[in-house]
Amino acid sequence: MIHQQFETLRPKLFGVAYRMLGSASDAEDVLQDAYLRLLATDPETLRSLEAFASTVVTRLCLDRLKSAKSKREVYPGIWLPEPVPSDHLDLEADPS
Repeated sequence: MIHQQFETLRPKLFGVAYRMLGSASDAEDVLQDAYLRLLATDPETLRSLEAFASTVVTRLCLDRLKSAKSKREVYPGIWLPEPVPSDHLDLEADPS
């Protein structure tokens, strides 16, 4: 029963996730996570499945955006220098 209701809400939830994240693959990932959370919830405690699913998707999107921001701010790799135009370099010369 929850599966059928979730599938009817899927286009709306995908739209919310896609508009927040800007990526279809990220939106699909969020919908999968939301579906798993929905399955773990007791359906009798829900007043509105649509409201609950929308809230879960929105919060998962916000968490993903916050995580992406921290990943962008803290770059774990080495920083490479800016590329230099090689028009004036002798590419035939021995690099050693």
